[in-house]
Amino acid sequence: MPEDDDELAAGLRDARLRLAAAARDLPAPEAARLQRRFIAVCDAAKAPGADAATGRRRLAGFLAALDSIIAGKS
Repeated sequence: MPEDDDELAAGLRDARLRLAAAARDLPAPEAARLQRRFIAVCDAAKAPGADAATGRRRLAGFLAALDSIIAGKS
């Protein structure tokens, strides 16, 4: 469904912005690991046969990890 794809795209955009903001305050290896994980989420969302529900679930997992790391740094 197009609206599901739009919702996933908006979530990915917001996650990219949050990652960019958080990466400035993280050690380089940790920021790089999060960047690779985010790229994996994006790649999985674009894979043939991918569905928006799975993409949102993967994105939620990434955001939970990002939030956990940010919370540990504050």
